[in-house]
This record gives sequence, structure tokens and C-alpha cells, in this order.
Amino acid sequence: MNAIATRLRRLETAHMSANRDAPVAQPILAARHRRLGADGKPPEFPQGSFDECRTIADRISRSRQLLMLRGS
Repeated sequence: MNAIATRLRRLETAHMSANRDAPVAQPILAARHRRLGADGKPPEFPQGSFDECRTIADRISRSRQLLMLRGS
């Protein structure tokens, strides 16, 4: 999971070498803006939101639920 997050972070922050790369990077940048919001900071969840989560998949599912409830 950490390797995936690291790779995504590298792709999101990669500098584009030419204009021909711009259409490829646009979906990645749009997803980043949707995920982080207008302020550019990751969402914060209430204390104890992930207490019942036992696996990474549970945490991913729970964070998605919380984001959907928040309307992000």
C-alpha cells in the first residue's frame, strides 16, 4: 500500500516535460484536486473514525464512506 501511495505521489508531483504530456497528467491532477479540496490539505476525520477497522481495505472503505457523507 505504501508503494502505491508513493508512486501516486510521484506521478502527481511530476513535472511535465512537454505540452504533449499535458492531457495525460490532467486526470491525475483533477483527481488530486478532488481528493484534497480547494485548500490542498488532506481531509481530517473525527477521532475514533477508524476504531473498528482491522485491515487496510477496511480503512479505505471507511474513509470513502466518510468522504461521501461529507460531500467531497
